[in-house]
Amino acid sequence: MTEVVLQVSNIGDISEVHYTLGDGMPEFRRITKRDDPAQIAALAARYEAFLAEALGIAQRSAGSKPQLVRDILATGTVEGLAQPHNSRIAALRYRAEKYKRTWHSLIPWESLEDEAPAERAEAILDMIETSIRMTETDSWPKPRGAGKTTRRKKRRR
Repeated sequence: MTEVVLQVSNIGDISEVHYTLGDGMPEFRRITKRDDPAQIAALAARYEAFLAEALGIAQRSAGSKPQLVRDILATGTVEGLAQPHNSRIAALRYRAEKYKRTWHSLIPWESLEDEAPAERAEAILDMIETSIRMTETDSWPKPRGAGKTTRRKKRRR
């Protein structure tokens, strides 16, 4: 199971690819001109339905979870073909109003092939709980170069 999770602030800046679940960084396969648009649309619809089912399972099974987890799950939306439409990626998006953030899970289609909706539902719950923990402890990785000050060299004349 592989996915990339992004945290986006209210102003829409993608802070950084914050963590990857699974076996290393996934490879996102591009959609090429040789790909059949009808087949891509059918696959996108299939993965959107799959993720919608998994999100529904996660929402129903979150009854014993803290209210914050349930609130964030309630904002979940799915896309079978994530924006922009140039890679074979599905997406889950959540609003975390308490933190004024949006969390995005980008999931390669290939990683959904052999997965059951219940398995993905567990991963959804884990991602939400992990994102909450990382936000509350401010343990998201910082963007490269954040906080570094650079000294400009004086020009010689």
